[in-house]
Amino acid sequence: MNPTVRAPSGPERRIVFLGSAAIGGAPVAYVIVLASVVAVLSFIPFSLALSAGSSFPIAQGVYPLTGWLLGPVAGAVASGAGALLGVMLAPHTAGIPWLTVGGATVAAVAAGALAPARGRLAGWVGIGGAITAALFYRHAVVANGVRPAVFGLAYLTHGIALALLVLPTRSWIGRAIASPDLKRVALGLFLGTWCAAGLMMLVESAAAYAILNWPEPLFGVFAVVIPLEHLARCALGAAIGTGVIAGLRAMGVVRPGGAAY
Repeated sequence: MNPTVRAPSGPERRIVFLGSAAIGGAPVAYVIVLASVVAVLSFIPFSLALSAGSSFPIAQGVYPLTGWLLGPVAGAVASGAGALLGVMLAPHTAGIPWLTVGGATVAAVAAGALAPARGRLAGWVGIGGAITAALFYRHAVVANGVRPAVFGLAYLTHGIALALLVLPTRSWIGRAIASPDLKRVALGLFLGTWCAAGLMMLVESAAAYAILNWPEPLFGVFAVVIPLEHLARCALGAAIGTGVIAGLRAMGVVRPGGAAY
């Protein structure tokens, strides 16, 4: 051994790699990007959300997607922030602003709850949805005299959404979205959007009715309009979401800790 070369001595240094700032396990940069996407899509009107008194934007189809890409917490922040920007920059699709922002947040949280490992969150979301539905029913049917059958037909879409969450279909949807088969991903996104966006619309409709108290004949109109509009939301969510997830997988982008794809 060469006597002029000394072996390392002293305490071993520990090197720690510090990641970027994160929200709910997702990098802030990801949250900003998706919030910007939501805000841009808020400019494009799609149809009439009669209960909110205005057209709904294409962004409603991607509110749940933020929950699957970022997780429930970061997804709620991205979706809510993007919707808030949309309210300010694209008022023609905003409807009732606080309902729009709140609904966007609910959709992302509900979507994040569909992951198989988030049974507790799904339980809380299900309880909240059931309480909202009960209060809505009481206000419309018990207090205002809307016939139960008319109410049920008008909001059958939202009832199916709640059922998708509380039944075993929740876990199947979560597994489908995480599947390597893009056909299963598309189906999972369609059903998942039905569930998450349906719960969003349940909350928005109940809150809007508490303010507007529209007459019973409009419930009959909603029985036709709501399913058609919801099918459009789900088709948008499946088409856009499948493309985005396929692209992220192909690029090998590091997934946030709460991501479900």
